[in-house]
Amino acid sequence: MGTFGLCDYLAQKNVIVKLLNLALYNREEAGDILNKYIELFQPTHIGLIFHWQDTVEGFLWAGKYIRSRFNHIKLICGGFTAGYFGEDLLKKCLFFDYLIKGDPEKPLELLMKGAEISQIPNLIYRDTERIISNDISYKIDQEAISSISFCTMTYLYDHELYIKSVEEKLGFPIYIGRGCLYNCRYCGGSLGSFKLHSGKNKPVVRSIDAIISDMKRLKDVTKKIYICYEIDRQYIMTLFKAMKQEGTLIKTFQLNYGAWQLLDRDFLELYRDIFLLDEKSKPLFELSPEVYDDKSRKKIKHRNVTYTIEDLKQNLHLINNFFNNNINVSLFFSRYHDALKTYPDMMKEISGIFRLKHDLVQNNMNTIFYDHLSTDVASSYWEKYVENPHDFDTLIHAARKLKLQEQYSFPVNNLNVYIPETLSGDEIFRCELMVFILKGLERYFHELFHILYACLKELMINIIEEIIIDEYSKKPGNVFTNMNYSELLNFIKIKIAERKSFSSEIPFIEDLIGLNIKKAMYLHRVQHMKSSYQTKRPKINHAFISIHDHDYLDLMNFLKKLENEGIHNLTLDRTVFIFLINDILSMTYETYRATIKMFEEGITLDEYYEMMEQKQIFTPSYHRDFIAKLFQSNVLY
Repeated sequence: MGTFGLCDYLAQKNVIVKLLNLALYNREEAGDILNKYIELFQPTHIGLIFHWQDTVEGFLWAGKYIRSRFNHIKLICGGFTAGYFGEDLLKKCLFFDYLIKGDPEKPLELLMKGAEISQIPNLIYRDTERIISNDISYKIDQEAISSISFCTMTYLYDHELYIKSVEEKLGFPIYIGRGCLYNCRYCGGSLGSFKLHSGKNKPVVRSIDAIISDMKRLKDVTKKIYICYEIDRQYIMTLFKAMKQEGTLIKTFQLNYGAWQLLDRDFLELYRDIFLLDEKSKPLFELSPEVYDDKSRKKIKHRNVTYTIEDLKQNLHLINNFFNNNINVSLFFSRYHDALKTYPDMMKEISGIFRLKHDLVQNNMNTIFYDHLSTDVASSYWEKYVENPHDFDTLIHAARKLKLQEQYSFPVNNLNVYIPETLSGDEIFRCELMVFILKGLERYFHELFHILYACLKELMINIIEEIIIDEYSKKPGNVFTNMNYSELLNFIKIKIAERKSFSSEIPFIEDLIGLNIKKAMYLHRVQHMKSSYQTKRPKINHAFISIHDHDYLDLMNFLKKLENEGIHNLTLDRTVFIFLINDILSMTYETYRATIKMFEEGITLDEYYEMMEQKQIFTPSYHRDFIAKLFQSNVLY
């Protein structure tokens, strides 16, 4: 989003400029796209943005590609990560001519207008065999940053693709300011990090009027926007009030909001008055507690943006009630952090996060993410724990290892370089497999996951930990790529059944696991050929039918039943589960016996339809659709 502003600044200085975002196109066509627009625009200089470390591969590819085909064009790079590595990046990447560290507006203007290179602030450049760094003396002020637009789409080639892309995600990012007041230890955009990669000691924010002007431009382009810059909540509130005063912006946008603090009632009231609320496509609030343990959170986050898990739960309750569950809330937890350095710490952390998932199950508006933390370049973690942090090769080697999954046996979903050395290899394996198993249970066996937590509470973690140690620690092969869920479920059943203290808490475990093993068997069932053919006298394929003591898949009602009747006093509720290609149907045993079980007696389809009409069980159209599904899934044949 910052590059829109940079383009507008240069355009105001009579520098002709265009934007190209290669991420909008298929990777295979990136070279052709570059060729097309370079030939069209005929630039003298090309700037490549190297902001976050995760883009390192594309950044290097683009630089090498352009230099190999357009040797006459000067190449410039900038952004957080480029600024952090500075001189070393230019030494290692000979295809770049210049690097701008920190705010780029004035330095680029001077460079484009042919100023003496030694006099251009923030510039790092080559002088024959040397790399020279000019002083980082230019810092954009509020007047300058407020005088430019950060949403003029016409600078960007194929900007319709960009709008489509951001609308499929969080929305068009509203540019509020640059820099930070806070020193969260894991963040590459913190106050300390800005000093390292941008030479910036304090943030600068745009005027309210400048942002209102951008929003007036945007309302004809998109209805979906995103804000995630909250160094001052009162500033955001002032912005909302200005939008309310500007009548044309009321109920114009859906705002997805990344909150750095909990949200109070005043904020929620203003939000409700100004922004669109859509029941079908609900807006999103994001909160990032990062760790479950309250003491650890105080260590890794700045004191102004921390809170307790109990405060968080109460805030979620306030948000959900305030909007009648018409707002989605995403909670972000991550690993690893230097406040949680021991195996018991990690087990307690994992247990707390997944217990919170269970506690929030009754409100499906809340989603919890628990992923590897990307070790941000210039963050406190990078500076303190990464060997040779200022060597550009350190980043390259780390990125390549993770891409090839060479560093760890477990899957890594971010550029996760830092893991505390106090954790042994076996302990890391156990932590990762614990998270992997819990996520798998929650994803594929959602009802089982929550029923186990409701009955066993934290004992569930102990059971899975024992299974990891006893069954998986010495198992050959990579368990992460070859997880047999039927086997895992059987291990869980055995562990619970062999201890009375466990089995007494969930006496129906065999019945419950039996259903889920059947579910595991048909987890990736593929329909090779869809047929509408129906035999006149069908038979039942009992392999796809399972009968159990309770309707476990009606999760919320079953959890209420557990709470109201107690574990040992549950009334039997015989339920039949029918495994279709993409669904599991459930019905009472009485309904099953009165309907499709009749095919065991050898009746024809016509006789079945006639009997259903006589008994007035559902409607004829229901039965024809139902029977068609059973044939398509080979339940009837």
